[in-house]
Amino acid sequence: MPGNGSNGHKLDRATFAVGEWTAEPSRNLLMRGAEEVRVEPRVMDVLVHLARRAGEVVSKEDLVAEVWEGRYVSDDVLTVTVYALRKALGDDARQPQYVETVPRRGYRWIAPVKESGRATAPPVATFRHSARMVAAAAVVLAVLVAGAAWMLTFPTRRHVPAAEAHEAYVKGRYFLDQRSVNSLKQALEQFQRAIALDPQYPAAHAGLADTYSSMADFGVTTPAELRPRAMAAAHKALELDARSGEALAALGRVQFLFDWDFAGAEKNIERAVRLNSEHMPTFQVLAWLRSAQGRNEEAATAARRALQIDPVNMARYTELAWVLSFGGKFDAAMAELDRALLLNPRHFECHMMKGWALEIAGQPDAAFAAYRLGMAASGAPDAALQRLDKVHQAEGLPGFYRLWLNRSSGGAPLSDTWRAQIYVRTGELDRALDALENAFQKRESALAWVNVDPSFRPLRADGRFQRIASQVGHN
Repeated sequence: MPGNGSNGHKLDRATFAVGEWTAEPSRNLLMRGAEEVRVEPRVMDVLVHLARRAGEVVSKEDLVAEVWEGRYVSDDVLTVTVYALRKALGDDARQPQYVETVPRRGYRWIAPVKESGRATAPPVATFRHSARMVAAAAVVLAVLVAGAAWMLTFPTRRHVPAAEAHEAYVKGRYFLDQRSVNSLKQALEQFQRAIALDPQYPAAHAGLADTYSSMADFGVTTPAELRPRAMAAAHKALELDARSGEALAALGRVQFLFDWDFAGAEKNIERAVRLNSEHMPTFQVLAWLRSAQGRNEEAATAARRALQIDPVNMARYTELAWVLSFGGKFDAAMAELDRALLLNPRHFECHMMKGWALEIAGQPDAAFAAYRLGMAASGAPDAALQRLDKVHQAEGLPGFYRLWLNRSSGGAPLSDTWRAQIYVRTGELDRALDALENAFQKRESALAWVNVDPSFRPLRADGRFQRIASQVGHN
């Protein structure tokens, strides 16, 4: 581990106790009772370094010098690493029990630390050893006295899928991120194929649940039809492996998008993070949930972690820009979108996200320019682009949105939530409220953000809007 040889009082790679947890650095493992959580090596290195200096304020510079050996590391990487450590421990930055943030100074480890020497193990480890001795003696006694069969409960082993099933699962995840009705149908086929090849594969059932959630969001069919399928697939994944982070994240996604049950979703998604800190969709849905809760800094941290895990996927950049914009961080959002456009200058969704962010930042002309680039990137003919220019010159952005609404009426499904946003932009507030009421009756997933979406600011004082907003996310 970096820096181990420089300080005689430092913890080594032996097991040691921190608060309720036992840390085993050599295996990147945290243990609490029967619960085991594996973390990334960097996360464990940060834990060890902070625990070595328990009670002291450790600066960010010191952490980088020790853990990353002085290599350049952005604040975001360090923030994400500390975030992952907190999640693994079940810690809360607002009421910390392990890692305290000291503003403008760094971090301080505040939980008790008990080192284990070669002869003396931490109390948790000693208890585990004693428990094993008692369990072994009980088994021997049972066999000798009754001659009966016996069974011990060990930590759940992760399912190793068949090679073809895993290939289908990976393809399903790829298609799920392409964000079109056709790609969602391809994702559905791949996850169903993975399950047919390996029915005991929990992650494939979780992927199926995520697909049903996305299909409802895209209007492939109604949430009422898709929710039971999504919930059944998530529960099947948990039935196969109760400690599957993928399954818990899928269940949290269903609770969040279909039921607007923020509390239930939060419980399952946070547990999923602790169980699997490498599963991108977990951090994706955590970012969505935090943004809908108005916890914008946490949303951005989760979205950055999703991008860190999946750095070449354009969707990760647009999602990060989206949650940054919700928090008013427009310059940071523009920087992420510009990074994405270096990867793919013709990415339609990226240009459209840039237009939306610029619009809510109060830059309508720049927003239109971004929208126009998006339309051109999508293959719109010159005649259509010239028509856009004329409408914008005559009517501004409201004219562009009226044109977009008419264009969409005969194309891909348009959710009532998105229709309401367009009506607000065109100044048709009564029609916007009608659309929101329709969205509420259908239980559209996009309505989860109704309380925080800046598009709806002109409606917030209206009683019809307040009745809808009061029933989303408060159960």
